[in-house]
Amino acid sequence: MMVIGMYRGILKGLLLTALVISSVILTYKIWNFRPDFDRLETPTTNNPTSRPTTNDSIKNVFLPFQVVSYSEDNIKGTTEKEILLQYLQRLTSARITEVKDRQNMATFFSRHPDKFIILDYSGDMPTTTYLSQVLNITLDSNTEKPFERMIIDSYSGETITINLLTNDKGVITLKTNINSKTFNLFVKSTQKEMTNYTGIITNQKTTDEKTSIYVPTKPDHKEAFRYLAETINAEDFNNEVLGSKDSIIERNGKKNEKIYNSNKGIVTTKDKSLYKYDNLSEVDRKKSKPLDNLMSSYDFVNNHNGFTDDYRYFTVLEDGAISYQMFLKGIPVFDDNHLSEINVIWGNKEAYEYRRGLFTTSVAVPTKHEVKTLPSSEAVRYHLASSKYHFESVTNMLVGYYMTKTKNPEIQSTLSFEPAWFVKYDGKWMRYEDGRLL
Repeated sequence: MMVIGMYRGILKGLLLTALVISSVILTYKIWNFRPDFDRLETPTTNNPTSRPTTNDSIKNVFLPFQVVSYSEDNIKGTTEKEILLQYLQRLTSARITEVKDRQNMATFFSRHPDKFIILDYSGDMPTTTYLSQVLNITLDSNTEKPFERMIIDSYSGETITINLLTNDKGVITLKTNINSKTFNLFVKSTQKEMTNYTGIITNQKTTDEKTSIYVPTKPDHKEAFRYLAETINAEDFNNEVLGSKDSIIERNGKKNEKIYNSNKGIVTTKDKSLYKYDNLSEVDRKKSKPLDNLMSSYDFVNNHNGFTDDYRYFTVLEDGAISYQMFLKGIPVFDDNHLSEINVIWGNKEAYEYRRGLFTTSVAVPTKHEVKTLPSSEAVRYHLASSKYHFESVTNMLVGYYMTKTKNPEIQSTLSFEPAWFVKYDGKWMRYEDGRLL
């Protein structure tokens, strides 16, 4: 009996110890519990807000929108960002051994090989500024002739030659110290990531293989994406452009407008979607030539963390604004309300006007669904050439995303991105749909 009693005492002690340990563990879990709100799906009219983030690479912003590998019977191309960055990296810090500024593009083309690489830019690039600031290439001459196409010849000699097709129908030829054989091996390694492209002639400026508009033969963009509309907090931008919060006066404007004033300028936000800053010290000053201040506009946006998504320099608008366009998965995003743009008008010494959208996709995970296949580039060309449009007014074509925002106030806003053809017609980018430009 004494043995049985002894075992009972040991058993009671073990049970008591186990209860004490489990109590300690349970108490710890209670005090450290964090509910997983991410799994809750409740409708809301308040969009989550996001702080602006910085883009520290100038190459990301001044990136060509596509690379094309051309030979007579085999034209390949891609808009993949990582491949484009690799091409720029191959050119970075090249040493220039000879410079020729040719006035006659036709003479140059007659002696140029029929195998080359094209880097296409969507907007004018000032030559010396781009080479020095983006590619870290020193150029003895100080020409700022703008170009939109770079042709790389790596088959005519031991080192590659860079040819910039300028807007005055000339060619700036730069002989470099980059080894042709090494560069061609790199090109070959990227071609497996490219798709079939075709050249389109629309007018006298696109009459041969060096000047044609190059587009995917059959676009393979078969998915649309939908993101929760992540709203950027306007006050974070205000702190950068207007100064300390204590110096800012906030008031309501017209319907769904807010106005912020300080001694530095005025900010207007509309529908929590569009942001516009006017610099009071620059209002009465003459606006400068946009391309003269291309890098200043970049510094302005970057220094106050304005590149919240994959934004790239895209064009100069009619009002002189330097325009940066949102890109998604390697192709540009277009929106009827300019939500996918950052536009900067430069004044005498500072930004004169700054306007942009207040949405970002950088922190959201999208849903996706399949959409109908886009028409081939030949089908688009045929419909435009045989319709009411003046086909010679077409100066560029590409595949992009058409962005729309839901307007239902009962649910959280979403941003939808659907692939579509876009055509630069009479100087303006327009969406192509069923034979029409919208």
